[in-house]
Amino acid sequence: MPTIEENRNYWSSDYDWSNRGQEWNQGYGGTQNCWEWCVHPRIRSLLPTGHILELAPGYGVWTNFLRPFCTKMTLVDLAPNCIEHCRARFGDANMSYHTNDGSDLSFVADGSIDMVFSWNSLVHAEAETMHSYVQQICRKLKPGGVGFIHHSNLGAHRNEAGEQQIPEGDRHWRGSNMTAKQFREDCKAGGVWCYNQEIIPWGSDYLIDCISVFIKPEDGPTPDQIHETQIRENMDHWEPARALRKIDGMFRKPGVPEEAVAEVKITPVGQTPPAPASPLAKLKAMLTG
Repeated sequence: MPTIEENRNYWSSDYDWSNRGQEWNQGYGGTQNCWEWCVHPRIRSLLPTGHILELAPGYGVWTNFLRPFCTKMTLVDLAPNCIEHCRARFGDANMSYHTNDGSDLSFVADGSIDMVFSWNSLVHAEAETMHSYVQQICRKLKPGGVGFIHHSNLGAHRNEAGEQQIPEGDRHWRGSNMTAKQFREDCKAGGVWCYNQEIIPWGSDYLIDCISVFIKPEDGPTPDQIHETQIRENMDHWEPARALRKIDGMFRKPGVPEEAVAEVKITPVGQTPPAPASPLAKLKAMLTG
């Protein structure tokens, strides 16, 4: 069970940030693949937007992709080194940065956020931390504001005696008591509708992670808006990534390192990046390059 203090110590002092967090995307064949084929398709309908609050950005892997799609970003992390790195990387124009205690958002104004985002980070948070965050997020969001959060579902694998059924080696330091159901209930209690959840495996065939998408109703919650969540257990989450990585390995130019550890060009806030090339265009470029 990773406590807040254990998380702070690990990500501040013990973890090797030499690859700036891009190493976690190797399973997708690299950071660019993860964005284009996993993250962006799931949030495409939520963008562009105004003010994005990113929780636990680490060294800014996803900040870099989100910046062109918003007018302002606020980054919050419990690790001071992560916030320092992001500030040095992205600057202060239309950006704000905060180090917190692992659960506090009091410095963010109520009703000021258009979108909340977190990927690959809050999977390490326990139910108590997630409950605190969701309670506050419900107040921070504007009416019509949305959220996209990747969190733990490890707690759903306990038996009636409360014993964890997932082998320790397959738990991947996930929040031990957090579940998809708990997230839905926390949203409902705060008047926010969690309308979609995708429960996925991570590092094994166990469904230990969940992607939750939610919205704060424009005119306040009504019973028919807060009761139903589309829930999907997606055992095939990694299949597109495996196929892409295989193609990448077959056609990558000799001597070119795997994209997971390559630097990604920074795009200023609000400046639309060039449209990503289609898979066919990429294939042609690899064959003729």
